[in-house]
Amino acid sequence: MPSPYVITCASCGNRNPIYRNICKQCGAIIRDRVPSIDLWRSFGQLIENPIMAFTQVLQAEQKNFATLVLVAALFKIYLISVIISEIYSIGVFSLFHFFVHALVSIAIIVLIGYFLKFIFKKYLLEFRIKDFYAGIAYSFMPQLLGLTILFVLEFVVFGEQLFTFNPSPFLIRKNFAYLFSAMEIGVVIWNISLTSKVVWIYTGRKKSSFMFAIFFLGLIYLLMNIF
Repeated sequence: MPSPYVITCASCGNRNPIYRNICKQCGAIIRDRVPSIDLWRSFGQLIENPIMAFTQVLQAEQKNFATLVLVAALFKIYLISVIISEIYSIGVFSLFHFFVHALVSIAIIVLIGYFLKFIFKKYLLEFRIKDFYAGIAYSFMPQLLGLTILFVLEFVVFGEQLFTFNPSPFLIRKNFAYLFSAMEIGVVIWNISLTSKVVWIYTGRKKSSFMFAIFFLGLIYLLMNIF
């Protein structure tokens, strides 16, 4: 199945990148304008039709909420990292460490964007880093959902034991602990799936997109523990 990143103009046959709504060659209208990203509508589309949701994100002229979504999602990943580290008695909550990790993660996304821009240029295709950045940011929406709903439920059930493991949550309420663990794994799998769909829009290669998503998310989690 071909990538939807390139749109062929019906008037002149020129190949245009997905973010263009007017053909660069003849000036014909290719699609309707998408002025900005509707956060809640995008969230609903991510569940119903992820490809359509990310297409709208890439086509939007204003990438509103992208950094907010990404930073909030990275904070959720940081909290999970602290909780897991506490099992080995090395977990320490630090906003400084979180901000360092967030900056490094954002820098990695931008660097990947520059790399892809170089690759696309070789094939004479236009590429905008801000589109890629926004797409990746919105692929972290499952983590944002995990922060606002799942983590709140975990804290209500386990309280401070969630961070201290004294005693372990698995000793306090075993069934809840396993349920929340399964849901956290589900959040990660959903995150990987959405990230792979963003990359697929650009490449049209399902398997390599999925492998990239696993590598990328793995790198983010690894950096969280390093920093």
